Amino acid sequence: MWPVSNVGGLSSACTSRLPGQPVRLRFERVVEVGEYETATTTAEGDSVAPSLTGAVNGFRKLKEDVSSTSASSSVQATGSKTHKMLLTRCRDVLRQYTSEHDVKSESIIPATVADRVLEAIADASAPLDSKTLELVMNAYLVCRKPEGAIKAFEAAVGLAADGSSTDVDVVIGGKKTEGSRVVADVSALDMYTGTSLLRAHALRGDYNAARRVLAAMEGEVDTKINDIDTAKWPGAGRAKGFKTDSRCYNIALAAAAKAGGLKGMGMAVDMFDTMSEPGSVSDNTLTVGPEKNLVSYNTMINMLAKNRRKQDAFTIFYSMQQAGVKPDKISYTALIKASVESSDIDGARILLSDMIEDEIFPDVVTYNTIIKGLCDRYRWFEAKSLVSEMESYGINPNTMTYSLLMNGLIKADKPAACLTLFEAANVDERTSSLTENVRLYTTAITAAAMVGDNERALGFIARMTQAGIKPNLKTFTALMNALIASGKTKLAVDVFNKMDEPDGFAITLAIRAHCDAGNFASAAALLTEQRDGYKVMSGRDIMTSYNYIILSSLQQEKFDAARNALSELLQGGYIPSKETFKNILTGLDLLPQKGKMAQNAVKKDDRTDGFDFLLFVLDAIDARKIACNGYFYSAILLEGARLGGLRKKIASYLADARALTLGVSKRISVDECPVPEDEVLRITWEILLERYSEFKNDLGFKCLLPNLQVRVGKNEIRQVLASEQSVVYGSYRMRAARRFEI
Repeated sequence: MWPVSNVGGLSSACTSRLPGQPVRLRFERVVEVGEYETATTTAEGDSVAPSLTGAVNGFRKLKEDVSSTSASSSVQATGSKTHKMLLTRCRDVLRQYTSEHDVKSESIIPATVADRVLEAIADASAPLDSKTLELVMNAYLVCRKPEGAIKAFEAAVGLAADGSSTDVDVVIGGKKTEGSRVVADVSALDMYTGTSLLRAHALRGDYNAARRVLAAMEGEVDTKINDIDTAKWPGAGRAKGFKTDSRCYNIALAAAAKAGGLKGMGMAVDMFDTMSEPGSVSDNTLTVGPEKNLVSYNTMINMLAKNRRKQDAFTIFYSMQQAGVKPDKISYTALIKASVESSDIDGARILLSDMIEDEIFPDVVTYNTIIKGLCDRYRWFEAKSLVSEMESYGINPNTMTYSLLMNGLIKADKPAACLTLFEAANVDERTSSLTENVRLYTTAITAAAMVGDNERALGFIARMTQAGIKPNLKTFTALMNALIASGKTKLAVDVFNKMDEPDGFAITLAIRAHCDAGNFASAAALLTEQRDGYKVMSGRDIMTSYNYIILSSLQQEKFDAARNALSELLQGGYIPSKETFKNILTGLDLLPQKGKMAQNAVKKDDRTDGFDFLLFVLDAIDARKIACNGYFYSAILLEGARLGGLRKKIASYLADARALTLGVSKRISVDECPVPEDEVLRITWEILLERYSEFKNDLGFKCLLPNLQVRVGKNEIRQVLASEQSVVYGSYRMRAARRFEI
């Protein structure tokens, strides 16, 4: 279709087009350039929504037109009505999107708008004024992107954002015109842009940069911060218009508090001490810091509370009251948090009462702080009564309140009560919306798994999907736990495979699922990846997984899988723990019980695979010079005695080997043996079992028994002696003692 440029042509084009034929509408606003009448621009500016394209083109055309007339034309262009209109539209756009932004959301729309505004100004090769620069920086800061604010400051002002005298040349270029950029203009520096820069450094926790900027704003040119000279900013100093106030100092205090640690606290205290007491500074005083206000005191109390400096926090609180500054709920909440962190729950509740008596009404955050402390200390009934008290004051519990209560019940081993609380909140119209939260559903799934109601856990997943709640990693791991407990190992593995970035606990559960399904190769493959450098699992997770593979494979009589797992454990540099030896005995059903010799006394199965595996374990740990405990040693002897025959004979040699190892420091050297050293062979237990008839006549001469290190505790002595007595043969011990002169 032919292009049209009036309303009649537009109507005709839309009504006469063929069915399905598209019509492109393009609206263009023509902007006059140069100096024009104020009345005209005002009328047009009030009736048209903010748009940057026309203003950018107009300013660029103005610069091109005046560039051929005189050298002062660029100055005329900068500050012209066209330039002012461009900046006005930029400010309108920034104000609109910043005002609509929810600081609690993760949206970065204001920061994106700031990017587009800077690109538009760069396309026009125009400078920023202080008002526009402040709005640009604020758009980045509300999205918690301090780096963008710092870059915008350096590009627009041309000074180092860290307050140093370093030369900077930050370029923010346009996209439509090659070589275009935001023009640096130091006149964009004022009290407001300097304060925004302080906020950016506070968000980053960069106290040194914040303190240096504050010194530059106050004109302290001879000051060094962290061995870096402070820059001399034009127009800086309290006497020249840069009247730094309490807000500037409070921002620097926040930067020091965020830096954390003893150093950060020290810097915050130093800054706090430079500020004057409330009511002690007149407006004409330029030699002392601004007055401390409520924000100053709250910043210090919060910092000390987070660092568990309860006494110091109370000292600041009392000094605030003495100075005539009335505390607010933030002050009391910080003190309550400090008391809770120091385990003074009763003190926290007294503070809550004082707060209400002073007609400073707490909010849900204040109550949640105390509820968390009560739940962490298993005082669940007090926490529940505090919720009732909170509701009596008209303060409704939020999602965090229910999360704290449910987790407290889980810690107190009351999963059934946890489920009851969740379902009660879910059916109540006043609180049902609060339960539509991934954290609460995850806790409910965990509780269902604890009571063994795995179908209910699966039902929670279905309810989450219907409510449009996306499960997170903790939800998946809780679901895997429930599926494994119900024997649905394949489903548990499927859930694991859907995870993008599983953590160590999730991998541990996946290994358990593979083991329970008898798929030891897949379980070992997951563990080998972690051992070879992926390192998502901690050392404790890896040991737990190896122990579970060994336990599960032995229970399923997969001795090759158990051998491979133990070999990998030792090759990876790990040392078998007490739990490892216990799992081996449990897997073979040989664990001695209190008051009994061993479970094997009533066993009727004469399979020898278990005893042979135990000999492999002894050989494997002997290669690493690792000792076993007394229960493990006695269980091997008792199993050999139960089986009888050759394996009882091997068990008797185990007792002899322990006796020889105990006297190793007094044993005669191989040089004193009747056989030359190069002909002496130290065999393993498995070889001795396999080729006993070949070596039995040479034991103590050409063949030496392996070392056997056993740590026998006080509670194990009786068990060890009884087990050794059950495998003693004749006078062999005496012959061995004479042969090796023990």
